[in-house]
Amino acid sequence: MTVSASAALLEPLPLAGVTARNRLVFAPHCTNLAEGGLPGERLAAYFERRASGGVGLIVLEEAQVHPSSHPYQRAIRGYDPAIRGAFRRLGERLHARGAVVIAQLSHCGMQGTGHILKRALWAPSAVPNPATLEMPKVMEPEDIAVVVEGFARAASWAAQAGLDGVEVNAGQYSLLRQFLSGLTNQRTDGYGGGQDERARLIREVIAAVRRELGTGLVLGLRLCGDELAPWAGITPEQAPELAVGLVEGVDYLSVVIGSIYSVEATRAGLDKPPGYALELAAAVRRAVDGLPVFASGSLVDAEQASAAIAAGKADACEMTRALIADPDLPHKLAHGARHRIRPCIRCNQDCMVRSASNAAVSCVHNPEAGYESQWPPLAQAPQARSVLVVGGGPAGMEAARIACLRGHRVTLVERSEELGGMPRMVAASGQRATFGLVAAWLSARLAELPIDVRLGVEATPSLLAELEPETVVLATGGRSRPPDDLPGGHLRRVVSVRDVLGGRLPGKGRVAIIDRQGSYPAIDAARFTAERGRPVTILTEDSFVSGQLGATGELMPWHRAAAALEIEFRSLVTVLKVESGGVRLRQRFGAEESFLEVDCVVVADYELAEDSLYQRLREGRPELEVRRVGDCLAPRRALHAILEGGRAGGEV
Repeated sequence: MTVSASAALLEPLPLAGVTARNRLVFAPHCTNLAEGGLPGERLAAYFERRASGGVGLIVLEEAQVHPSSHPYQRAIRGYDPAIRGAFRRLGERLHARGAVVIAQLSHCGMQGTGHILKRALWAPSAVPNPATLEMPKVMEPEDIAVVVEGFARAASWAAQAGLDGVEVNAGQYSLLRQFLSGLTNQRTDGYGGGQDERARLIREVIAAVRRELGTGLVLGLRLCGDELAPWAGITPEQAPELAVGLVEGVDYLSVVIGSIYSVEATRAGLDKPPGYALELAAAVRRAVDGLPVFASGSLVDAEQASAAIAAGKADACEMTRALIADPDLPHKLAHGARHRIRPCIRCNQDCMVRSASNAAVSCVHNPEAGYESQWPPLAQAPQARSVLVVGGGPAGMEAARIACLRGHRVTLVERSEELGGMPRMVAASGQRATFGLVAAWLSARLAELPIDVRLGVEATPSLLAELEPETVVLATGGRSRPPDDLPGGHLRRVVSVRDVLGGRLPGKGRVAIIDRQGSYPAIDAARFTAERGRPVTILTEDSFVSGQLGATGELMPWHRAAAALEIEFRSLVTVLKVESGGVRLRQRFGAEESFLEVDCVVVADYELAEDSLYQRLREGRPELEVRRVGDCLAPRRALHAILEGGRAGGEV
């Protein structure tokens, strides 16, 4: 895409008394970077990095307007008077970088947890939180008045802090949406019953906030237009009419999808196509006639976002995950360098942190994300060294890239005929295709640098003698764990996930997949096999199949996909032995045994480090500086591989 093809996305966006320099929006999302309930240095550095990369509008992480709202451990306390100073300091830094800065104001209602502050949740009706099973307190009129007052006060403080305005949250995680929806509002007073009554609280909040802001500051509304629960919830057909009834006094409308009953849609992963909410935004935009509308829904490609704006489907696009992956996306677009944008792969593995783990936001492809205040600047090495990188997966490529940028003479050797490692292999097999973008982006960056890349080359003693490296970075990856603990595991029809994705799938009948991880490897093997017409049964000792996917919001989409492929799930079973013609099973907590007829068994197990070369060098060349990175050190995920590769390249 050329600069001209990005023109619609790069046009200025006028909003009330300010104008954003382009139509890219860094939308509100949980970061877990707040300190003591307030934005501090780490969160400021995170936002500042996006502002310096050229984004037009930053809507800050949601600030809670009352102590009854605490959705996660490190939530921002917008009801704390100290927020004024924190907002002022943050706003000054982001304004200096050219961004328009909006504070989102929110109350999570039933979609929080009372365990953090030891308080009851508040909600419109006695409907339990399905995630925590907590029953909320039904809000009384005085509670509603306090919440309205909380929104108004927080808006006043944001204005006093010098921010450009506020956004009222009636989106996926909000009390206001809970009042608006028949799913969660079962009241019979003036705040429940018909659609007009259910919308009353939002109207009162908007009016109170508008009074505090006056006419010179921006007031936005984040509105859920589809709860994906048509039996009682907000539907796309209702959304345009709802929007028309709520936008008085509002300067822009952000249209989103999802609710507590459809968490996987609030920030969809690989199961939904990019831009899945664009048509909803377009329908709402037609109804509100002239009010700027922001689109959302996995918009990670600048060409798609720009085309949506040019076609009149939206006035701006929320490209939050894309800007986490590459903060410089706007500048690269403006300078005709779209090909150099680090792509978001929509995996949700490290940017989806609204969970019990309390991890800080980050990115599989950009481990600097969330750690900006701690990340050392890339500096030239004091002395150029000869560096040999062994292994062309993500860890090795990132190590080679960073080392070369610092002025070292770098040679990278890879024993296969292609760069990319496990992400490339997974994508090439037809599973999680976007993971191939990780390998492709890194490979393209290496091609721009004076790195000696040698494919189909083994790191032999003779090669080391030829190159005489001063430093060796080992990124030799992982290897399948031999199923030595599985009786019958030595049989030829027992294979690993790597075998399957590489095309080795013995037999013609049913395939049993023994899942010892609860994550993607078993899923990749199951899909690969089922798509080739083989019946598949996944066996796990866990209570349910693929439990690790809950953190990324992809558990339910995967279960639906598995049902469509007729993949059978068997949980709480122990595989006792691989026998002739099948596997012998036992109920995990019982004595009952059974036999499953299969002619291929795939063991999806944790891998081992492929560190044999490290051991040889340690014994034979103890004087040589050798570093291990990625799976060669400990098999984990792409994030760790790229992180450690970058560290090694930066420390040589």
